[in-house]
Amino acid sequence: MHLAGNISDLLISLWRSTIDCSPNDDKDSWEWAVLADENTWREHGEAIERAGLCLPSSYDHKPRNIAEKINTQYKTWEFQLYTFGLAPIFLYDVLPTTYWMNYCKLVRGFQIMCQAAITHEELLDAHALLCGWEYEFENLYYNLRESRLQFVRPCVHQVIHLVSEAIHKGPPICYAQWTMERTIGNLGEQIRQPSKPFANISREGVRRCRINSLLSVMPELNESVDCLPQGAVDLGDGYALLRKCAKYPVIPQGSVAIAIRQFLGPGHELPHIQKWARLRLPNGQIARSAWREHLHPPDRVRISRNVKFLHEGEIRCGEVQYFTRLAISNAPAQECQQRFNFVDIAVVRMYSLPDRHLLCLSSQVMAAFSLLEDIKVIRVKCIEGVIAMIPRRIQTNSGSETTMYCMMERPGYNVSNLGIVYRVYENDDDGDEGNDVE
Repeated sequence: MHLAGNISDLLISLWRSTIDCSPNDDKDSWEWAVLADENTWREHGEAIERAGLCLPSSYDHKPRNIAEKINTQYKTWEFQLYTFGLAPIFLYDVLPTTYWMNYCKLVRGFQIMCQAAITHEELLDAHALLCGWEYEFENLYYNLRESRLQFVRPCVHQVIHLVSEAIHKGPPICYAQWTMERTIGNLGEQIRQPSKPFANISREGVRRCRINSLLSVMPELNESVDCLPQGAVDLGDGYALLRKCAKYPVIPQGSVAIAIRQFLGPGHELPHIQKWARLRLPNGQIARSAWREHLHPPDRVRISRNVKFLHEGEIRCGEVQYFTRLAISNAPAQECQQRFNFVDIAVVRMYSLPDRHLLCLSSQVMAAFSLLEDIKVIRVKCIEGVIAMIPRRIQTNSGSETTMYCMMERPGYNVSNLGIVYRVYENDDDGDEGNDVE
């Protein structure tokens, strides 16, 4: 929590050229100070504020205009969303390429370390990325100059200890200040006697530990499991369809009808469908649909219809048009009593594959997609999470400028591996540098 805030403060002060400058140094030589101009800084803050509407409600508090609010209680969570989500997108083509690539190594390593569950392979990747970032950071910014020693703050060195601490203690999210402060707040809510507050909060902590131990042994005693709201349909495995549901069934038309026929295969009639607006995922996120979100003004809704899902063995992204249930017969048509099973699907408008050049340059941080016209039908249980798609005008390799959508995943949830080898390994002749985690 504090590490994210300290790193954000350091990087922003460098990019804005507000960090202390020694008499032997010259700010005009700082090629990384791309936000020093007030107009540029103001436009950057406005872009961050507009992008907040693209963040689903499951991303919690959206970042405000950082140019206006940075000195007025800009929250640590806002810094985390900005520094490790939005800033790499909006600093592309603004920050010099070498500095931007170095920054993306920090972002990707930090994203991996924020997960609730981290594999051994991901720990190795994070260690290589964070160590590579620190080494390059000192060469690019500090450059072994005594007049720039103030650039290398303790937080710069602290990030390379994240992996070793995770090996001994588990993922940092389990013992970060976020978790501690939330626990302290929850215990404080249970205190009803104002006298002896510390003794009471200690007793509540012991009581909570005893209850948690009992529930871990006998989970059937847990009565606090959330019930589904009225009208919802439990699909199993943590998935559930949530209202609103269309009152009357309809027959699919156009490209949706073609996609459903391809999904069902030959021998099946096109069924009537009822549209559903929302889907609850096992991770607690609520995926919404364009069917209902388009009914609200664009500035009054936080877009939650973009999802990532597994399709033909790879991670793909799409914009959900609506959810529905297909009634499919599992008996021959000539039988008197046909049996029907429900197949729960999502009708999605597909995004293209991500730009591989940008993925490689950014260590998988800048995943830029084009929104296609293709309509696909997928099973709802293939959906892994709700994501943010941030629109940004980007110049392609052909020289033309086009609007692309850059994926931003919520900190703390599992980040997608899009199959690109990190550039930190390409510069490693022996293949061992940056992988020694002990």
